[in-house]
Amino acid sequence: MVAAIKLNPTNYLPWRCQITHMAECFDLMGLLDGSTIPPSPTISSEAGVQSVNPAYTAWKMKDRKLLSVLYTSLSEEVASEVIDSSTSRDTWVTLEGVFSSASRQHQLREELISLRRGGSSVDDYGKKFKLLCDQLNAIGRPVDKTDKSHWFLRGLGIQFAGFADTRMAFSPVPAFRDLLHQAKQYDLMLRAMDGPTTQVAFTAVRRSSSDRGSVHGRGHSGGNSGRGRGQHSGYRDSGHKIGGTGSHNGGRKSYTPRCQICRGDHYADNAFNF
Repeated sequence: MVAAIKLNPTNYLPWRCQITHMAECFDLMGLLDGSTIPPSPTISSEAGVQSVNPAYTAWKMKDRKLLSVLYTSLSEEVASEVIDSSTSRDTWVTLEGVFSSASRQHQLREELISLRRGGSSVDDYGKKFKLLCDQLNAIGRPVDKTDKSHWFLRGLGIQFAGFADTRMAFSPVPAFRDLLHQAKQYDLMLRAMDGPTTQVAFTAVRRSSSDRGSVHGRGHSGGNSGRGRGQHSGYRDSGHKIGGTGSHNGGRKSYTPRCQICRGDHYADNAFNF
């Protein structure tokens, strides 16, 4: 038996599941949970002679094999916690105590409450959040469903403020699994809007710059050559004011943004929250 996952301070639950499945597969679970009672090391004959109990020898061989699997599945940091354990059962109980202590519970809860998405994707943030919840559940300290939903929404960040406010107003607040799915969809929508919105803004800036350049170019030409008096009557001697009566001002059209989501007269980032 070879354990693929090495136990460290952050992955107790998946490690525990791995060892449990392996022990069940090889009919060794009784050695871990204590249901298999160790035989007496020795037996006495009718004549009162003490000898080694074959059943104990067989039990010890099985236990040593399982203990070897446990030790090879521990990181150096964790292995130091069970260095004095002599049986697989002792090792199992010691590790349960280490990862279910009050200090461990406090540490995990603090990490969960303070967890923030930051620059991570919603998917990665959701995985980290769920892992901390699973670790608390594994030590017998499950997170309240409402707290789990609130803490998850709070950690999404300012970009999801509208999304979070809407869901927190629900009664009851949606379950974490539903919120994670909805947040992923919302994130995809935001990413899809980034490209078109940026392009629209860039186009608007270029159009505005082009129009201003055209106005100044015509005004300069009119001032030097004397042509175009009807078109540029808004200019004064200083050459800086535009009166707004010229035909070029009358022909300019103001830019109206168009939302890619609902087709309303606003930018996409002002659309309704899903």
